[in-house]
Amino acid sequence: MYQKAFLQNIVSTAQLFEGTNKIDLQSLANKISEAKYQPKRFSALTIKLKCPMNATGLLFSNGRIVCVGTNSVKDSEIAIRHFVQIIKEAISISIEMHDFRIQNVVSSFSFPGPLNLPGTFISV
Repeated sequence: MYQKAFLQNIVSTAQLFEGTNKIDLQSLANKISEAKYQPKRFSALTIKLKCPMNATGLLFSNGRIVCVGTNSVKDSEIAIRHFVQIIKEAISISIEMHDFRIQNVVSSFSFPGPLNLPGTFISV
């Protein structure tokens, strides 16, 4: 009998606008209560969602957004759409979600017995 792999985390990205526009992350952080921006520690604005699912969005000044913490591709896309709505309400430039992509999938699986990883590596 086969066991299922469990999705632990989906990492996705999207672009919010095209061109060379830049977002003033400091002023955006002042307008969004769920946002944190500490440019000396990390160059992105962090937004945390609690509802409808737990997710974290990392917004960079070039309009790239990274979403982490969801457990499905669908939830990841929904979370980015929520981030876009939050940002739209606080910003004066027009933004839309473009170029949505899944960048990484982390899953876990429980093997029913021991696994010889060095032997697996040597045989490849």
